[in-house]
Amino acid sequence: MSTEPIRRRSRTPLQGLIRITWAQALWAIPFALFFGLLNDRAGDPRVYWVTFRVAIVLSYTIGVALWAVRHFVEPRLRVSPPDLSRAPEWRIGAAYVIAALVGSYVGSFIVHFAVAPGFLGSGRSILISGLFTLIFASLFSGISMAGVFYRNAVDRARAVETMRAELAEAELRALRAQINPHFLFNTLNSIAALIRVDPAAAETTTTHLADVFRYTLRASESGLARLCDEMAFLREYLAIERTRFGTRLRVEESIEPGLDHAAVPSLLLQPLVENAVRYAISSRPEGGTLRLSARRDGALMHIVVADDGPGIDVTARASGTGFGLHSVRERLRAAGPPHAMTIHSSPGRGTEIELTLPLTGVDTTSPRPLQGD
Repeated sequence: MSTEPIRRRSRTPLQGLIRITWAQALWAIPFALFFGLLNDRAGDPRVYWVTFRVAIVLSYTIGVALWAVRHFVEPRLRVSPPDLSRAPEWRIGAAYVIAALVGSYVGSFIVHFAVAPGFLGSGRSILISGLFTLIFASLFSGISMAGVFYRNAVDRARAVETMRAELAEAELRALRAQINPHFLFNTLNSIAALIRVDPAAAETTTTHLADVFRYTLRASESGLARLCDEMAFLREYLAIERTRFGTRLRVEESIEPGLDHAAVPSLLLQPLVENAVRYAISSRPEGGTLRLSARRDGALMHIVVADDGPGIDVTARASGTGFGLHSVRERLRAAGPPHAMTIHSSPGRGTEIELTLPLTGVDTTSPRPLQGD
């Protein structure tokens, strides 16, 4: 979730104090009318004037007390950075309640000595003062505490989203570290085997390998890439794998026209393609078919990586398959809705993984095509 609007609404102490100068006067009006009705038994309008003066004094004294807590006490009680296992709300709430009570009693004494002499001079006056104090303190401290809970909820949500994004990035880096050595080792073995029997094929494979690693380095600098660039990268990757598997690896593409510049998270498809090659093609003597497709659906884009292999157990986390799928799922989860991944698989009937992404474009700073520098 985005937190920018919340940051822009935060006030400095001076802004908060300026706001008190007009806001508290508005708060005093309904209180003056309420207590004026309680005390006006003879239709005397002066009663409303007195209750308004009392209300405005209490409103300002409580407002200033809560302002002091908001800007000088609460920041010292809040946990920074947010600790999701601790809740400082009770301390902050207590500070607001105490401040409201202190402000209300200070206001009552000011009223007694400067506005309405005898305000605290009788049992009835003390009772009325107590009502003022109770209602003002409850209302203002309640509003302030609601703000505290809201700000803390926003901080927790921000902290959770930050941790999820960092987790996704860490898993992406770990996935790259796992894939690259494994992929490089197999490719170098293939090149070594081709050097004597087919030098031209060895040279071509080396070129494909250089293009793949060039794109990987570029993609690590940007979170998004164009779909056409990701597809070009996958073609280079699969060309290298075809060196190992030959005609056992069959690839079908079906990309809807007009999606070339659609944005996709960089290197998102590679773990899915690698899983299909490893578990659906290399594990069977007859090989298999890998299908890549993309289509638009209103404001969304659906990308499908499918194979006709033996299928997977979507509830299991087998070595390699589980980590790759988990990494993709966490990256999409960190990106937030409408990003999603759906897996359709059953034993002996292949696997289909569908990615749902928002249909947006990519700027010119995203990874560029693989051909040459």
